[in-house]
Amino acid sequence: MTAAYEEIWSGGWDDMRRYGPMARHTRRIMGAITRDLAPKTILDVGCGEGSTTLMLAELHPSAKVKGVDFSSTGIEVAKRHRVRSNLAFVHDVDDRALAEGADLVCCFEVLEHVDDWRTFLAKLARGSNRDLLLSFPTGRMRPFERNVGHLRNFARGEVEAELSRLGFRPVAVSYAGFPFYSPLYRDFCQLTNAAGGEVTRGSYGATVKATGYALYLLFRFASTRRRFGDQFVGLFTAGGKGAR
Repeated sequence: MTAAYEEIWSGGWDDMRRYGPMARHTRRIMGAITRDLAPKTILDVGCGEGSTTLMLAELHPSAKVKGVDFSSTGIEVAKRHRVRSNLAFVHDVDDRALAEGADLVCCFEVLEHVDDWRTFLAKLARGSNRDLLLSFPTGRMRPFERNVGHLRNFARGEVEAELSRLGFRPVAVSYAGFPFYSPLYRDFCQLTNAAGGEVTRGSYGATVKATGYALYLLFRFASTRRRFGDQFVGLFTAGGKGAR
């Protein structure tokens, strides 16, 4: 599995994560949810090429922000293109950064790739001194999603129930993106084999960037922001760890 993700980042998914409509839309929701937090330390687990980690570092300039990933290629891309004085990227194959802990632990679009997701979620919870921010897809999984390593899409409430068992309560929960993310965009990706197509790989030219931005505007202004959608973004706080 590690080799597959090394291939993903070496194959040029950097621009897809930066300019892709869903990635942009999800980052906007994350920023809105975390804007009023004041963490001193932020840890982004499974940061990939670092575009979302950079957004967090820009949003919280006084925080020390670290992105970690088991993909050495993803970390190399992040170090090369995402540079700020309060931002660091570390190749971490043993979850050592989680053992150090952080005020805000983030994990975006990772749980759906993990075989034993409950054990991994418990690690994330133990690593959080206070807050936990997650994103992942829910609803019906299309076959193309397996081509990018998805093992599952979560049922509504499934992860929230597990976090409640771990002592975390929801602060802000969003199921966003109906109808343009799901079903329309995901069905389009299935029809066009977007996961394996050339459009998603390599450097984006002006036309692809403009198309991605137009789709992002549809996600932002013509889609649900809190309910009925299949893109989950949730902020949780630990009741016994200094909850606000």
